[in-house]
Amino acid sequence: MALLTTITPNWLLRLASGMSSTRESRCAQYRNQISNMRELLWMLHDHNTRYIRCPQSPQASKARDEIRDFCESMLKHCSNAQRPLFRVLSSRMEEVLQSLPNQSRAGWFSLHHRTSDHLIYIIDEVTRSYISELNQDTMYEEYQAFWQTWIDTKEAQLRFEQAAMRLMDGKVAAWQSVSLQSRILQKRMYQLSLMASSDASLAFERVEQRFDSVIRADEESIPASSLIKISQDLSVILLHLFDRELELKTQADKVIDAHAAPKALPASIG
Repeated sequence: MALLTTITPNWLLRLASGMSSTRESRCAQYRNQISNMRELLWMLHDHNTRYIRCPQSPQASKARDEIRDFCESMLKHCSNAQRPLFRVLSSRMEEVLQSLPNQSRAGWFSLHHRTSDHLIYIIDEVTRSYISELNQDTMYEEYQAFWQTWIDTKEAQLRFEQAAMRLMDGKVAAWQSVSLQSRILQKRMYQLSLMASSDASLAFERVEQRFDSVIRADEESIPASSLIKISQDLSVILLHLFDRELELKTQADKVIDAHAAPKALPASIG
């Protein structure tokens, strides 16, 4: 019994240390994956804006190869449990990259929207996994509130852009749709601005003024191309805001780990 009593505390310490190490390794992997997917999201945005006028150029082809290789690398380094998630992403990305050079302008934007949304939902899934790993209920609730408001705003922005596209195509009642979606989007932007930093709030204010002009305008007084430009500018702001939220959450993770880590014994002890 004396021997058992002596051994048990050391065994428990080793077990606890192993569990802590496993948890820390999972958190580190989640942080790395989130960082990589943030980078991939910006790579997609850059490809969307830079190469729409020259989709078959050598530079565009090189950019697509870099995106393809990036996805393959994430698939290679993910855990077994995540492999289906990243395999679908890699397969989806491959299909999109192959078809993009032959798309119309509308088809190009549509494919980029769907692909970015697919990636955003994967980022959200991984983010929820690592926040859950931390057992931080408050952080999870804050992220959930931000995510829901952000994704609602993103969807409203997409509906506004689709309305602007219909206006450009001369569809019936397109301007009424633009006006309605402008009001909905403005409301979503206001809700999101309450959660944003001061810099993001200022950016929202500048875009919101442009939506005010849309709401007050008469039919056909604002070209559809200008409406699409407003939508794309807002899309960049939303992307920056999402990226910043992910950055803050991963930094918070490191702070929590630092506070939770056992303090080293002074050199003079022992």
